[in-house]
Amino acid sequence: MKQYAMGIDVGGTKIAAGIVNRSGEVVSFIHSATLAEQKPQFVIDSIVNVYTELLNKTKIKQNELEGVGIGFAGTVNGHAGIVYVSSNLSEWCNMPLRDIVSEKLGITVILENDANVFALGEHMFGAGIGTKNMCYVCFSTGYGLGIIIDGKLYTGHTGTAGELSHIVVEPGGHDCTCGKKGCMMTYASGLGISRMVYERIENGEETILSKYVTSERNRVPGEYVAEAAQSGDRVAIEIIKTAGFYFGLGLSYLVQLFNPELIVIGGGLTRIGDLLMKTTYESYYNTVQSELADSVKFKQWELEDEGGIIGAASLFF
Repeated sequence: MKQYAMGIDVGGTKIAAGIVNRSGEVVSFIHSATLAEQKPQFVIDSIVNVYTELLNKTKIKQNELEGVGIGFAGTVNGHAGIVYVSSNLSEWCNMPLRDIVSEKLGITVILENDANVFALGEHMFGAGIGTKNMCYVCFSTGYGLGIIIDGKLYTGHTGTAGELSHIVVEPGGHDCTCGKKGCMMTYASGLGISRMVYERIENGEETILSKYVTSERNRVPGEYVAEAAQSGDRVAIEIIKTAGFYFGLGLSYLVQLFNPELIVIGGGLTRIGDLLMKTTYESYYNTVQSELADSVKFKQWELEDEGGIIGAASLFF
């Protein structure tokens, strides 16, 4: 039994990789920026580069690794090793990412949705230790969900269970990157927050966020919106409250559908803080069935950004 595996977390704004031991400790770490408009070949080359750099950085050799786990931000069939589509990264369509990377690296690769690997990491080594039924939600570029049922990661018939981002919450609403209208992600995500910034500015509303918009409609980071809200910008405050409402609505769906004992809340946008989370919990309690409202505990992620790396490596553990 080998003591290490590598975990690679591929998101809309970064690729992070780490070598992880069987105790869930990241013994070496590296990351690089990636951009949502880049083509798949750029992302694949970046995965190969961080893998090579990480091995070069350590004394651990490839034959000491069980393999490489990849958590990918998109609709993923992990069983088949295929990325069906990604809302965060462009031009992905039925891409056999697992086999492509495995061939390039010469090592066994397991592919899974990024929120799923975060859920696995938190369940094995973080906030969810000891639970049998839990959910992990990731409020970041998208709105991800990973599900643990009876102590095991649940991925469904085609490996795509948990696509909370693409549940329609406003029929006929705003266009989503998946091609539908009114999906959760168009309101509750980094992409949704950016969309709302552009919409409010195009409607002629005054906001300090105007300095961040571009003719190419580059994404306005949630951190900038949070800073504007903290300075009292009305538009920014209202956008964050809207995102929080739908974030909380999603939590109520999880309790109604899965009756988990624990929901772990993570993702970079949770760092927005009280303005977001106060609205989120108000929305949750206003929309969940009252008899179920207190049936679940909420915890913040413990592994934080390393959770994706630890969880991806833990696919081998």
